[in-house]
Amino acid sequence: MECGKLNGKFLKVKAKVSGFLIAKVEKRNTPEIEKHAPITIKSKKNTITGLQYLINAFLTYMRGVTYTGATAPSSGIAITTSTGQKTTLPFLPPVISATNNSATISFIAVDSSSNSYTTTSEELITESARNYIPIATANLSVTKQSDEVLTLTWVITITISTGTGIGYVPTPTPQGGGVYGCQNYGSGCGICSQSTANSLYPGNANGCSPGGLSSQYASSSFVTTQLFTDMFYNTYSPGSSNSFVTFANGILYIYTLYCAEWFIVGISRGNAVFASYYNGNVCGFNNVNANPIYLQLYLPTQTAPYIGVQIELTT
Repeated sequence: MECGKLNGKFLKVKAKVSGFLIAKVEKRNTPEIEKHAPITIKSKKNTITGLQYLINAFLTYMRGVTYTGATAPSSGIAITTSTGQKTTLPFLPPVISATNNSATISFIAVDSSSNSYTTTSEELITESARNYIPIATANLSVTKQSDEVLTLTWVITITISTGTGIGYVPTPTPQGGGVYGCQNYGSGCGICSQSTANSLYPGNANGCSPGGLSSQYASSSFVTTQLFTDMFYNTYSPGSSNSFVTFANGILYIYTLYCAEWFIVGISRGNAVFASYYNGNVCGFNNVNANPIYLQLYLPTQTAPYIGVQIELTT
C-alpha cells in the first residue's frame, strides 16, 4: 500500500495531548513531632517535546520500521538542580485512568534520599519499543531538604474526539478483543473482498466467533484507551514488517485493503496484531485476537478498496 492510495473510507479520530507536573515535598514520618509538618505542593504545565518521537516508536513496534528520534540512558523523571547536577528518578509503573472522552497516564517518581537540592527543570522520559524517549519538559522550582521526601507526579492527558461512524471505548485496564474458538488454522488467506489484500494476511482459520470487546460491540467501530496510552509507555519489542500502519502529512493511518466486515488491530504477546473477520472466517497477521485490542472497524457495506482509521495527534 502507498500513501498516495489513501482514497478509501477512513474513520477520523483526533487526540490532543497535554500535561502537567506536580511536586510534593513532605517531612519523613519518623519523629512523632514531624507528622504534622507542612507539605509543599507545586504544579506546572509541561511542554510536550517528543510527540513525533512517540509516533516514530509506534511505527517501530506496530510496523517494524527502525526508530528515529531522541533517546536517553534510562526512563524516569530527570531533574536538573540549581548547581547543574542531573539525576533521573525512576518512576513506578504508570497509572492509567479513562473517562468518556479522555485517557490519562500518570508517572510517579519518589526521592526519599537525604540529598538536599533545588530543582530548576524536569524532563519526562518514557519507554517505547525498547527506546527511552524524552517526551516532555517543565521548569518547576522545588526545594528538597535532607529530611524531606520529594514526590513527582507527571500527568499526561489525551483528550479524544471521534468522527462519524466510530466511538471511543474507555478501558482503564487492558481489554481483549478479536475472534476466539477458531479451528482449522492454515496459511494464506482467501476471503478478502479486494483480492490483493489476501497476501497481506499470512494465516487463516474458520469456526471463529467474536470475543471480548468485539463481542460486546459486535456491530460497532471503536478505538480504546490502550491505543493512546501504549504510545506513551510500553515495553514491546520492534515489530514485524507489514503494510498496515503509516504516517503521512501529520496523520497516523492504520488501514488495510478491504478484506471483510471486521478489521481488528491490537497487541498479542507484545506483537502487533491485524485481523479481518467475516461469518466465522478470519485472516490474521500474527494472531486473530488481541489483548489489548486497539481498534475495531465494522464496515459491512464498504466498497472502496481501502478502509481504516486516521488519527491526528496534536499538542
